[in-house]
Amino acid sequence: MTEKRTSSHIIPYRRPFRLNVGLIMFLIIFLYVFISLLSYLTSHRTEVYEVRTGSLSNNMIYQGIALRREAVVNSDYTGTINYYNKEGERIPVGELAFSVNESGKIADYLDPGEDSFFTEEDYTRFRNEAISFSRTFSPAAFSAVYDFKSSAVSSAQKISNRKILSEIPDLSSTSIHPCYSEETGEILYYIDNCEGITFENLTADDFDTSGYKKNQLTNGAKITAGDPACKIVTDVNWSVAIRAASEEEADMLVKQSYIQVRFLENQMVSWASVSSKSDDDGNYFVNLRFNNSMSVFCPDRYLDVELLSGQRTGLKVPNSSITKGNFFLVPKEYVIDGANGQKGVLLEVYTEKNEKSVQFVPAVPYSENEDCYYLDDSVLRAGEILDRPNSSDQFTLGDQAELIGVYYINKGYPDFRQITINYQNEEYAIVEPNSTYGLQEYDYIVLYADSIHMNDYY
Repeated sequence: MTEKRTSSHIIPYRRPFRLNVGLIMFLIIFLYVFISLLSYLTSHRTEVYEVRTGSLSNNMIYQGIALRREAVVNSDYTGTINYYNKEGERIPVGELAFSVNESGKIADYLDPGEDSFFTEEDYTRFRNEAISFSRTFSPAAFSAVYDFKSSAVSSAQKISNRKILSEIPDLSSTSIHPCYSEETGEILYYIDNCEGITFENLTADDFDTSGYKKNQLTNGAKITAGDPACKIVTDVNWSVAIRAASEEEADMLVKQSYIQVRFLENQMVSWASVSSKSDDDGNYFVNLRFNNSMSVFCPDRYLDVELLSGQRTGLKVPNSSITKGNFFLVPKEYVIDGANGQKGVLLEVYTEKNEKSVQFVPAVPYSENEDCYYLDDSVLRAGEILDRPNSSDQFTLGDQAELIGVYYINKGYPDFRQITINYQNEEYAIVEPNSTYGLQEYDYIVLYADSIHMNDYY
């Protein structure tokens, strides 16, 4: 009789083990990518910049203080003051500048039968001023309407005053005292206590506008003997002084000798000569001297100006690449050419037996002056002694000097290169091309100099 099979007699099928080459290759590739990515994220990376010829144009805006030769004229009388000239108008010596009426207003002498004070010439001038204002008016600067109104009213009053005064037959019989200009210049009707400021006595406090007060002298106002009545600008040459942010900025402007200046008030452009000074507090001032346009801006003490420095062309280098390095100053007679033409020095060393000998140490100069080479302090140490070839003279390393430069990386590792900055703005600098120890176009430099630690490479 046949034995009946049960599930316990069934042997499960087992597939033979086979090595999955595809899975192993995938794991190897995945592991390689993971390690490479981890190494990239944790490794020190040096970003590189290719030096190319370029140009910079950096027009800088400053608030400056206007400096003029101003003579304040005080009144000899007490009474009501009357003016006869438009502000900023040039008057000669002996011209009527103002009058003081001790008894009242000059209008009290008006002839009731007089119909008009204004001539056709006066009306024409008013029309021209109104047309000129309407052409330049901008709704964004609506306050200019009030300035125009005040100017027009003031001009009308001065014309009226002159007309009335001319019709008084005998001034000596009245209480009116005419006052005539003793100097030639532009007449101004405000006092601001800045009349004595010159570039020589200029301080940083003079640029603080928070306490600035302009005392306007108005027609028909009461005046006391000894009070300022007006002032005369006696020289057509004037200047605008500005504060430079640094010594380098001041030197850069002075180096140009002359610079174009745009006045933001009316977009007028003029050339100015440039000079500078500094004070004991580390402030740097630049003086922009003009020989024209004084009458246009004489009513203003503070002016916003834009310096049109123009374009500068050369090798364009990011400011982030610029660094400084310290180098030993070594007399040229101690630097010699080695067997392979490489420059170096003869360094005095001692053997284990304390015997003196001389060793040639390669030392590449990074710059030079008339007497010395600048040698890298990474291969030499302060206090070490150099021997002069074919002589018993010795030189002890000690004196160091600073150079401005970048890290040149053409050879695969960073090396210092000196640069001469011709022009610089907030982002880039224009440097001298093809200098002996400097850069050439298409050189590669480190983009961020502060990411380099030279000790890691020596």
